[in-house]
Amino acid sequence: MSSKIGSSDHPPFVCFSSLSAVNIHGVDKMFLRASSGICLLLVSVSTVAIELSCSIVHPLPIASERHIFNSMYTALRKQEDYEEVCIIASAKLNSTDVEVTFPKQRHIELFYPTIPTIGSDLFRQLDEVTLNLELRKGNVSELLFGMSKLNHLKISDTGLSRFEVLSATDHTLQTLVIHERLITVLPTNVHFLAELKLLDLSGCSLTIVDLSQLNGLYALSVLNLADNQLSTVEGSERVELPALTKFDVQQNELSRIDRFPEMFPELKFTRIMQNRWDCEWVSEVREKIWRKNITVLGTDFRCGRRINNGGLCCSYANPFRARLAIAKALLSVLDELNAPSNDVSAGAQSIDPLITFKVFENETIDGVIGVEMRNVGIYLQDPIGTV
Repeated sequence: MSSKIGSSDHPPFVCFSSLSAVNIHGVDKMFLRASSGICLLLVSVSTVAIELSCSIVHPLPIASERHIFNSMYTALRKQEDYEEVCIIASAKLNSTDVEVTFPKQRHIELFYPTIPTIGSDLFRQLDEVTLNLELRKGNVSELLFGMSKLNHLKISDTGLSRFEVLSATDHTLQTLVIHERLITVLPTNVHFLAELKLLDLSGCSLTIVDLSQLNGLYALSVLNLADNQLSTVEGSERVELPALTKFDVQQNELSRIDRFPEMFPELKFTRIMQNRWDCEWVSEVREKIWRKNITVLGTDFRCGRRINNGGLCCSYANPFRARLAIAKALLSVLDELNAPSNDVSAGAQSIDPLITFKVFENETIDGVIGVEMRNVGIYLQDPIGTV
């Protein structure tokens, strides 16, 4: 025997029991024996499905990040510089179990989406023709990337605070752009994006970057870490970025980058202005950049009380080093002014300079200015390093 209990508001129960008959005072009674009964709760399962459509389809210029270092790009755009973009406005997905049908468009932009958590299933549901996805404005707190056929992914101003990559090698994504102020560390497992060519994390809040976390990105040619809060960029012997040609760390808090630019054997362009460089490091790096024929883009114009060292604002870690550098420069100019003219008439003998200016430095003396005249020498009593 079975009985069904239910209403439109509650899922039904179905019970099955065995019956026993008992004769009491000549009357047959039927009783349910609970010990042998089985009750089932029937839950109706319905999958929520959402079909998204384009709010507008509009040709937009190809993202400027693809020309990130082409600052001289001023020619009129050609037709191939535009792509048709499907803009989906105000999409709301509050559950990770929702089945979503996306439009069959090559480039989709979710404008002002409300999707607190995006899992890899969302990327799996994108149509095969969709290669570019952009999330702009709105509310996206966490994102796990994976199971995707995308070539380009861009996320900006969504409130994203956590970005992770699925622990499985991805051979399709070529461009990853994240402009999110709440991002403070490199994306977890980013090295699984084996074919990544451009990684743009400008406009985030990174403070420390260990470049060895990018090992395995052998195709990476552009790394943009501009406009962060970087105080340290670690580049140990383990760093392997053999294809990197463009490196941008402008507008940070850096004083030096060890092993720069040696750790990037193919580097062609760099942008390093608007930092807190140490002047001695700048002098060392300028020579290396010159020898490797690397183009430095941009320059610092206003250094305030800091020194403008070849277009980069810098300061010396120790005050006496600054005074010593200024003294050397001054004495070099005086030496040139005191040197005999190169226009010496034939037969004339060269004359030794009357005054020779010198700066002495050794292990015990930081820097002493001296003036020598013939057989007489006069030197400052205190070294420049004395504070």
